Amino acid sequence: MDLLNQTLDRFSTQIAEGVSFNPDIFEANLVNLIILVGGLFYLLSGALSERLSERQQKIVGAIQESEERLEEATKRLTESETQLAQAQMVIESIGKDAEVTAKQVKVLF
Repeated sequence: MDLLNQTLDRFSTQIAEGVSFNPDIFEANLVNLIILVGGLFYLLSGALSERLSERQQKIVGAIQESEERLEEATKRLTESETQLAQAQMVIESIGKDAEVTAKQVKVLF
């Protein structure tokens, strides 16, 4: 905290005196880093938020498409199960008819 106060005091006196050479490398780098990070945040925050919102829209669209495909697959499954049940009934009917026909043929011979 003491270092921060000293840095701020030196910075404020330099601003009051004008821009001058600062022999303290750490202090100069700290100020430059703060300015750089602030500038990058300002410049890149809009692009980053725009990119993230585009990505979010793509994900939401993919989820909706997947839900639609799931509904369609569920409908097809239900239809297929119904057709399977009907086919099994037809198979049972054919089997019973075959047994009846076989008994009739047996009786005739």
